[in-house]
Amino acid sequence: MVYRVSPENVRPPRGGPTGLLALLVVLALTLAIWLAAGRDPGTPTFGGRDPDSRSAPNEAPATDPVSGLPWVAAAELTPLGIEVLARLSTGRPLPDAVQRRPFDNAIGLLPAQAAPGYYTELVVGSGTLLVTGVRGERYWSDDAGVSFERVGP
Repeated sequence: MVYRVSPENVRPPRGGPTGLLALLVVLALTLAIWLAAGRDPGTPTFGGRDPDSRSAPNEAPATDPVSGLPWVAAAELTPLGIEVLARLSTGRPLPDAVQRRPFDNAIGLLPAQAAPGYYTELVVGSGTLLVTGVRGERYWSDDAGVSFERVGP
């Protein structure tokens, strides 16, 4: 009996990469990308933070924890408001255009205080108020006292 070798019966020589080695390479690459992405598949690869949402570690909160009012920077006030704040901090007299009177906080937009006369209202423009407290807190309203913001950080 004679056996003939046909091309269909011949196995190719081994020696190329095996399926197991290719699988290990894919797993190693996947692990490296996962570690670089901050171990969360939904985060970008630059430290796990969105660059547009980065903030300074000591950033002030958006609202005042005592009053619950939003903060407004002094630099965002009107020019007369900025001038009045500067004069209050240095003890200089206020401009003649500024009216000063007691503020009773009747509708309770500012933190409640037991002492009458705790707040002072300074009218620094048409419908623009700066309210100061005895302890130095400052509140700003540009809508004639309908709403307030805490002047601060």
